[in-house]
Amino acid sequence: MHAGTIQLERRKLIRFIAMVCIVLALFVAGLEATHSHSDGAVARNSSPCAICLSVHANSPTVTVYLLLVFHSVEAFTVPYEIQGKSAISELSLFIRPPPAA
Repeated sequence: MHAGTIQLERRKLIRFIAMVCIVLALFVAGLEATHSHSDGAVARNSSPCAICLSVHANSPTVTVYLLLVFHSVEAFTVPYEIQGKSAISELSLFIRPPPAA
């Protein structure tokens, strides 16, 4: 077989498996949402059905974590001064010396 046809068949298989999984998940979700018990069956039978157990076992629990919050009261910056050995403290206006005559 050609390599292109093998990849095409593999893609089709992956898409088929993905669609089967989606359909199965939707079916089980619909089954869990629509199933019901008669009042007499719940009263005389103390153990719930497997669907009820799976729904309640996967229900999320509420957890609260209190975290410390730090607030900044004041923020300021200090400009950096260059400390050189020259006579001029800062050469902000000059980028090079004047040309030699």
